Order: sequence, then structure tokens, then C-alpha cells
Amino acid sequence: MIAEVFVLCAFAALSGGILLLARRRHEAVMARRRGLLDACLPLFTDRLLRLSPLGYPRLAGTAEGLRWDVQLVPDALGVRKLPALWLLVSLPEPMPVAATLHLMLRPTGGEGFSRFRDLPEQVDMPEGFPADAALRTEIKARMPDARVLRPVLSLGQDRLKEIILSPKGLRVTLLVEEADRKNYLILRQTDLGQHPVEAEVLRDVMDQLRALRAAVLPDETRKTA
Repeated sequence: MIAEVFVLCAFAALSGGILLLARRRHEAVMARRRGLLDACLPLFTDRLLRLSPLGYPRLAGTAEGLRWDVQLVPDALGVRKLPALWLLVSLPEPMPVAATLHLMLRPTGGEGFSRFRDLPEQVDMPEGFPADAALRTEIKARMPDARVLRPVLSLGQDRLKEIILSPKGLRVTLLVEEADRKNYLILRQTDLGQHPVEAEVLRDVMDQLRALRAAVLPDETRKTA
């Protein structure tokens, strides 16, 4: 009887220790995720920061008179690929275009953060665009000239995932992190968000979106914006 009580007490202590370690690890992970955009905060005024249920930050703020939306979105749903963390940088401002122009690099059909596959019309890729990219729109006859997106490719085709020009605004999506292959394949761990987003990375994206906006807007609008 005494031995049974001792075993039960030891088991309870061990279980409690495991639960405590798991809780501390969870708290550390969530704290790290909350700070992933901290280095980028000085780029904006009038900031609003909120967290997703998984603890990833989403930031709204003003920079050079424009309102921006910046969010980190994890993607662990793709088949036969490593889980990834995406940086979505949006300029939600009406654009003078009649149809969406949506460029996706290395499309798999499983991009849960994007509505690319919902667009009905595939467009031939212009010369000078990546061979592993695809271009879609709602109506080919009304879409803007796809070549206006080409300068944005300078962000780097290894990390650039999508460029969107639509009547509702602009967006660039970048790959900021992939899960560690060994931990994911063996342990199925998807602990994304190990490294904060650098302000310089976000600034480069914002510069490209400002340039794209300027290329699309009429001259008189640019002068008064």
C-alpha cells in the first residue's frame, strides 16, 4: 500500500512538472510571437497592434500619409511542403483599375492566405517574369498591364510570394520563415516565428508598393496625394 501511494505521488509530481514546463514553453512562444513586429513599429505613427488567436501580430499604421496593414500569417496546411510564416503588407487604398492583377510565384494551389485560385482567368506571363510564376485576373480584357508589376520583383524571387494590384488596393506577400525541416519531419514541430521581422525588410516592401501606387495613379492624383 505504501509503495502504491509513493508511485502515485511520484507520478503526480512528474505530471505536474511536465505540465508546468509545457505551460512555460507556451508562454515563451507566445511572448516571442508578440514581439515579431516590434522592430518595425518606428516606421509608423497612429499605430494599432493586435494579436491573432495564435499570437501573431497584425499592425495597422500610417507612414508618409498612407495607411498600411501588416500581418504575419502561418501556413501549415500545404501538402508535402514545410510550414511557413508569411508577411503580408497591404496598402488598402482604392486603385484606378477595373480588374485584379494577381501574380503568384511558385503556386501550389494550397496558399491558404490568398484568394489567387479563386480568380477565374489565367493570363500568359509577360517576358522577363519568373518561369515558375502564374498570373490570374477576373477579366482579361479589363486588367491593367502586367508589366507594371515587374519592378516589385526586385524584392527577391526566393522570398517573394505574391503581388496584388486590385481595385481595393495593393499587397505584397513575402516568405519570412520556414519550419526547421528536421524538427518538422521527425517531431512534427512547427514552431514558427523564431526571428523578428527587420524594419529594413518591411521598409523595402513599402517602398516598392509606394512606387507601384505612383505608377498606377493618374498624375494629378499623385500630385495631391
